[in-house]
Amino acid sequence: MSRGLTADEHRELGQVLKEARRLLLEAGALTRAAYPGISRQLFGIADDLISPRAFLERKLIEAVGDDDWVRDVYFGEMAMEEVEQ
Repeated sequence: MSRGLTADEHRELGQVLKEARRLLLEAGALTRAAYPGISRQLFGIADDLISPRAFLERKLIEAVGDDDWVRDVYFGEMAMEEVEQ
């Protein structure tokens, strides 16, 4: 039976997923004028990462509790991501 990720593994995965979303948003912005259909798809893929991040955040909360740092692991600087879009 799987025991889940450690807190450090959650932190690492959170960074990877936030970076993946940031890169997808950047790619969407870069293709917006020339390829609007592709741009919308890239923005959609970036948005699709929200659900897995929320699931993983719940698992982290179950493992360590709802401490202040927990919310930043998967959604820290979320407002900044949205502004850049």
